[in-house]
Amino acid sequence: MERADRLKYPKSGYKLKAITGFRVYNYKRNYTLGDSAAVIPKEFRDSIHIINFPKTNNKCVFHCIAYHGLGIAKQNPRTIQVHVKAAFKKYCEFKNIEYSLSLFRSFKPIDIFHFDELEECFKLAINVYSKDVSSGEVKCERESEKAYNVLNILSHSNRALYINNMDKFMSKYLCSKCEMIFATSTKLNDHQKNQCDKTNIMSFAKQPTIYQPGKNCAFQMMQKYKVHDATPYNDHFIVYDFESILKPTNIQSGENTVFMNEHIPVSVSILNTLTNSYFCIVEETLPPE
Repeated sequence: MERADRLKYPKSGYKLKAITGFRVYNYKRNYTLGDSAAVIPKEFRDSIHIINFPKTNNKCVFHCIAYHGLGIAKQNPRTIQVHVKAAFKKYCEFKNIEYSLSLFRSFKPIDIFHFDELEECFKLAINVYSKDVSSGEVKCERESEKAYNVLNILSHSNRALYINNMDKFMSKYLCSKCEMIFATSTKLNDHQKNQCDKTNIMSFAKQPTIYQPGKNCAFQMMQKYKVHDATPYNDHFIVYDFESILKPTNIQSGENTVFMNEHIPVSVSILNTLTNSYFCIVEETLPPE
């Protein structure tokens, strides 16, 4: 900052009048997960899609990891203390910390900034969500970028709760026949009984997903350089019309793919409004069939 008024900057369309650099210092954070004394709302306690582990002693995150690691052999959430200790020992080995029973009992809550270490240790992709009890709005507090097995955690009052069904937690009820999504189970049941005709609904992306052409920035450029006496629209354009025929091929490509036909170009017609003329190009060497 002391040298900001002496540095030479290249010319550009923008001029920075005052601030040329800054630093941000974070002196205090309070986003840890592991508070055993947190009061959990009745809605979360009664939900079959959320598991609130009892008597976690600040290790509710390790309870979620241990329970998730059981896979299809999940057991009573109240009787997984052995698996929780095993997960904690594995984390201590990953951090090169000597495990002891006193360390296990006095362990402090974990900041979500350290979840990257948990992901590498247990090979998990950990997502953290929060949910407003009154409105039902779900907010993603941390989204993992790892390609590991996904573990979804609900954060409430610095307490970690295990989400065992993400769709039901998000109030998304999917029809197994037509794949429509409903907000409540009642609406889903009514749909399946009275309206669903087992028709698969085809959905298409509104915008290109692989290739996206550049946006038309003519208006922005004209406003930036204060050009008011020109139009951003093109006065002339050109049109193409391609014609082709299908040639049977029946070419085997791999074990599961067969190319039945091949497109053979026949002609192309071109029209432009600049010279107001058109012409047609015809392929003269077409195959005999």
